[in-house]
Amino acid sequence: MRKATSGNEEGEKNTAGSGGCHCPGTGRRSWDLLHHFAAGNTVLSTLSRPVNFIVGGLGKGVQGASDFLTNRNGVAKENKDLKRENEELRQSNAELLAMKAENVRLAKLLKFTELHPAWQTTPAKVISRDLGDFKDVILIDKGSDDGLQMNMPVVNSSGLIGIIDGVYPHMAKVLLISSPRSRIGGLNLRGDSRAAGIVNGVAGPDQQLEMRNLTRNADVLPGDTIVTSGYSGYNPGGIIIGTIEEVRMDPGGLTKSASIAPAVDYAHLEEALVITNFHGFADFLREEGKDPDVPASKGGRSLIPARLGLAVFYPVFV
Repeated sequence: MRKATSGNEEGEKNTAGSGGCHCPGTGRRSWDLLHHFAAGNTVLSTLSRPVNFIVGGLGKGVQGASDFLTNRNGVAKENKDLKRENEELRQSNAELLAMKAENVRLAKLLKFTELHPAWQTTPAKVISRDLGDFKDVILIDKGSDDGLQMNMPVVNSSGLIGIIDGVYPHMAKVLLISSPRSRIGGLNLRGDSRAAGIVNGVAGPDQQLEMRNLTRNADVLPGDTIVTSGYSGYNPGGIIIGTIEEVRMDPGGLTKSASIAPAVDYAHLEEALVITNFHGFADFLREEGKDPDVPASKGGRSLIPARLGLAVFYPVFV
């Protein structure tokens, strides 16, 4: 009975061993296979690491380039917008400065009219400069439709500009006092002098003036202010002409001449006032039945400014 039992036990052991027991040889082979598989993975991982690095780097480079181009386009657009805004601000600033300067000039003109309430004036804008052979004429934007007539004086807050020398319906030509064709009765404003002479323009780019026919003993000095005398009847008296810079004796020693810096800046004229109610010598000629715009008969001298475009210019006292 004991042997049978032992046999049974041994059979059970054999049966168990053949079904799933852990045999030493089988376990070692499995371990070796796992070890070789892990080692292979390590080698593959090591070999693929540079490839992954390169591929990953290329991917990051492409993405970086894309981001760079996107950022660059964004920056370019932003710079373009900022440039446009800057130009708009610069233009607005220029317009504001121009308006401010214009307001200052108009305020001076207004003050000028307040200081001379007896004069009726028509404001005008200068629309062109330096016309004519002598570059001594400007155009203003008012004409006969606005009541302007020949020989009316033109002024601004600084002083005398010239006289109307041509009238059209909507514009007029102004002969500047700096023209060699202009003649103005001048008077020294200094109370203890009151020396009088004839002021005319001097040909040249400086647009200087000259006062001539001063007597030998005339009391005129550098720094004296010269104003219109009003004697000729084409300009009211007392309008500033300019300031004496130099006094010299004429050849022969009988008369003096003086160089005058004009009070008006002809190069930057923008606005003007035309005095429309001054009645002077021109009105006297009209009352006498004479046309003040036509030169005197042969043998005489014109009492008005020569018209632009005439080949012969006559001396004028205005």
